[in-house]
Amino acid sequence: MRLPLVPPSELTAEQRPLYDAFEKMTQDEEYQGFEVQDSDGAFVGPWGVVLNFPELATPLSQFINLAQKLPGLSARARQVVILTIGGRFNVAYELYAHRPLAARAGLRADQIAALSAGSRPADLSEDELLAADVAGALTRAGAVPGPLYDAAVAKLGQQGFDAVVFITIHYLALGVLLNAYDVPAGRFVDQHAEENRQGALGHA
Repeated sequence: MRLPLVPPSELTAEQRPLYDAFEKMTQDEEYQGFEVQDSDGAFVGPWGVVLNFPELATPLSQFINLAQKLPGLSARARQVVILTIGGRFNVAYELYAHRPLAARAGLRADQIAALSAGSRPADLSEDELLAADVAGALTRAGAVPGPLYDAAVAKLGQQGFDAVVFITIHYLALGVLLNAYDVPAGRFVDQHAEENRQGALGHA
């Protein structure tokens, strides 16, 4: 990565509340199975980037938290949107982190691989195909085509369409940050082994 990772011992007064918030957030099951911190406790991925910009991190995090809570899309369709964006811009950490999340949501390995390569698997559900098409249209010049907008709103509902829009904005923003600072993919984490390691550390 082109920015320094910040271990806990080097946090500034502005960075410490963000670090603590990230640490609490990444304990959730959604963040298991991939690397979010290195062996020194420094955050990697998008958290490692935004810790270098504490004045911008709080409003960005607030937007992301709201975008993640928008209703109207299944977990699978959300991952289709995210992988569509990651595949379109070849965002290494984004694709790496969402591989286990997409599998957990029910996407097959071949579907995940196709989306990550910038393709559109034909055997997705109608909802998922429309979500992928809207996300893809939002990465190209011009307005979302009228027929696609009408079909997406008819099938996904206005809430579902809006969720695709804001999830796309969310992952475009993260993708720009990750690619700008050349954030690499990490290692895959065995969740049970990590829980055992954390338990051992707690009793050390």
